Amino acid sequence: MFEDLVKATRSYRNFDPSVRLDDETMQGLIELCRYTPSTANKQSIKFAYANSKEACDKIFPLIGWAGYLQDKPPYNGNVPAAYILVCYDTEIAPELEIDAGICAQTIVLGAMDMGIGACMLGNFKKPEITDIFALPEHIKPRLLIALGRPAETVEIVDIKDGDVKYFRDGREKNIVPKRTLNEIMLPKAD
Repeated sequence: MFEDLVKATRSYRNFDPSVRLDDETMQGLIELCRYTPSTANKQSIKFAYANSKEACDKIFPLIGWAGYLQDKPPYNGNVPAAYILVCYDTEIAPELEIDAGICAQTIVLGAMDMGIGACMLGNFKKPEITDIFALPEHIKPRLLIALGRPAETVEIVDIKDGDVKYFRDGREKNIVPKRTLNEIMLPKAD
């Protein structure tokens, strides 16, 4: 059921380091974005990926993980197996945030459907990432999606006292407060 897929698609920050993702899997996730809606059908979002241990080892230190947590994941070497870089092609269109978001959500839903966890990351060193992927000047990095087989549990709970900060229950479980339906729903139109 689609609702179960959405609920399972969380920001995973600990991955099983023994599981690698092959080129076919990475390209398949990116191909899903060919079918997504796009502003004025410009299709200006471009993608690069890294799935070798060597490339992932270069990327990992350039990421800012889990802003709310004091003890930063991933723990015990549970680093991502791969990354997909979501970029704007400014020769096609200006930076279209909505298109990047649609593509990123499509990738993480597609990944979870295959049992692959993901974490969308906006906090990374863009100049260094640009160099690693040898991006031309008109390609601008926007999001980095970390991928791998999840090595943690994520539990959704209702927000209490307005506190939206996620937290760890030990190192095994990530607790994520979410607003209730009543909090996010506005009155219907008459």
